[in-house]
Amino acid sequence: MVRGSHVVVVIARCSTRRGPGSRSHRWALGLVVASIGLAAFSSQSVGEMYRWVDESGTTVYAQQPPPGITATPIKPDPTPRADTTGQAVEQLRGLVEQDIDKREDQSLKAEEAAKQATEQAARKTNCDAARKNLDTLENHGRGRLRTPDGKSKFFSKEELAKEFDKAREQIKANCR
Repeated sequence: MVRGSHVVVVIARCSTRRGPGSRSHRWALGLVVASIGLAAFSSQSVGEMYRWVDESGTTVYAQQPPPGITATPIKPDPTPRADTTGQAVEQLRGLVEQDIDKREDQSLKAEEAAKQATEQAARKTNCDAARKNLDTLENHGRGRLRTPDGKSKFFSKEELAKEFDKAREQIKANCR
């Protein structure tokens, strides 16, 4: 964007999951190309730049030095040739593509980590319930147990053995 004799280059941060060729992707690339074009074609309007070292030892570059500071004038490079500008645009496009791909990969990894955390929490809950069921069967299951609906039920030895096997299988599947 050009303001008076100052040039400010704005590069959009694209945080979308859409792939290359999508509307927002094309918009971001267009903005980058437009910014480079503005910077390249308005380099003559930038004027002279100055360099100086401030009191904290930091080198500062600006279009106007503060009053009372001795600054070294820096002449801007002449307008870049069309072939180098094109190469720069292509290189920048590649970097934008890489950045978008990297953000998508990070997003997918974060989703996978959240999914694994949810699955792990569910396994722990199932493990705790299976251990509690086995404990109940071993210590209180002498043939009469309370069902989930709150009623008491008498189990035969075969039914009780099946419940023991079921609880052990649940422990084996969920308690790792």
